[in-house]
Amino acid sequence: MAIYHLTANIISRARGQRVVAAAAYRAGASLHDERYGVTHNYLGKHGTVHSEIMAPAGSPAWVHDRDVLWNRVEASEFRKDSQLARVIEVGLPVELSTEECVALVRDYAAKEFVAKGMIADFSIRGTTNNPHAHILLTLRRVTASGFGPKERRWNGKSALLEWRSAWATQANEHLARAGHAVRIDHRTLEAQQIELMPGRRIGAGRARQGDEAWPSHVTERIAEQQQIAKENGRTILEDPTVALRALTHQKPIFTDEDLARFLRSRTENAAQFDAVLRAVTLSKDLVALDSDESGRGRFTSRDMIEAGNSLIRRTVSMVARHRHGVASDRRTAAFKQFSMDEAQRRAFEYLVSEGDVKAIAVTDATKDTLLAAARHAWDSEGMIVKGAALSGPAAERLVVASGINALSLAKCEEGWQQGLALPDSGTVLLIDGSQMIGLKQLERVLAVADNARAKLVLVADSDRLQAMRVDSPFLSVLRQVGSPPF
Repeated sequence: MAIYHLTANIISRARGQRVVAAAAYRAGASLHDERYGVTHNYLGKHGTVHSEIMAPAGSPAWVHDRDVLWNRVEASEFRKDSQLARVIEVGLPVELSTEECVALVRDYAAKEFVAKGMIADFSIRGTTNNPHAHILLTLRRVTASGFGPKERRWNGKSALLEWRSAWATQANEHLARAGHAVRIDHRTLEAQQIELMPGRRIGAGRARQGDEAWPSHVTERIAEQQQIAKENGRTILEDPTVALRALTHQKPIFTDEDLARFLRSRTENAAQFDAVLRAVTLSKDLVALDSDESGRGRFTSRDMIEAGNSLIRRTVSMVARHRHGVASDRRTAAFKQFSMDEAQRRAFEYLVSEGDVKAIAVTDATKDTLLAAARHAWDSEGMIVKGAALSGPAAERLVVASGINALSLAKCEEGWQQGLALPDSGTVLLIDGSQMIGLKQLERVLAVADNARAKLVLVADSDRLQAMRVDSPFLSVLRQVGSPPF
């Protein structure tokens, strides 16, 4: 199954690194290094299945020539310890085809790097069991005559955290479009409330880890990983629900093959694997579902079944509460301040009418004005509007477009768990990008709003929702709320 992996490193002369060599290696290309007078030839290196250069609009044509680009980067740095480039490595979902992986990386690089002024030279490498991408990034903005000053804000911790969150968001969206109900999560296992130890990345397949020819640092990693797997196996033996919670967090409905694959990487050897597999399959918390089209058994957990039932119960309860409506005169005043067509007007009337839960799917083109007008109406009624989105950048866009104060949903949940910034009966809690929220997270959001007697507004992107080939939990709420199409 897809796993989350993202690392970021700087290519620096202080460590004896050369950016032309780095670009040639990752792209599987032959590049001549003008500074050092050598040619780095990796044409015979197998594994690179795609590479391309992306640049901001208006960039000079030479940036798309890999040889010229990285030699100019090298030439623009004069210090012997200069930082030359940044490299982002991401693990690609094994469920996606090569073409789908290219589209995913292209989408991610365009939004997170190129839109901010960086040039991104990315290559997709690896086998079908270990696909990954290297994204080589410039540290300076490009100008018509060369490179400008370095952008120090690109080095900030906040930027890295945004890139990590955005990778999970983009990967999950592309997985859903391709029809895979699989999710990755950028947070730590502790933040996900999964009681397992994180694995050690080794860089060698499991079948090759017994090779005695590995360098000492690799054998140390292998030994450490084996100990981690042993401890995880013990944890699951003591409480099989730990495995079910972790697995359904990634994939709500799974096959016996998925279960075996999940457990194999979290057990020390065949004997422990057999014992753990038996413990999980005999657990009363494992729920068997109908077989899939291929006749494979499908399963979920009792926890997921209960979350789905709770989601429906809370939605029905909140629909029945006729509160949080905006008075007619205030609606009219808000409506007059914004230019909206008939469809937007009907959507606006729906959102600001009575009811503790609203669910709506709209296009990006209509969303900004609609939410800005609704926020104005709720403000005029004395309600406090709090927003959330799946990532920090998405939350920032919500703030700019609609004036709604917003944070990432992960940060909101972190605060709620600590008893901070909880909504109350005078709060409108608006969640943007709701089509991508998983079942258990959506149930938690409903629980927070329901317990506080707040108004919950779930906003989905209708185009992305239509493109998804898996059923979104958002639709379960939409069906209960009975929101008319806009």
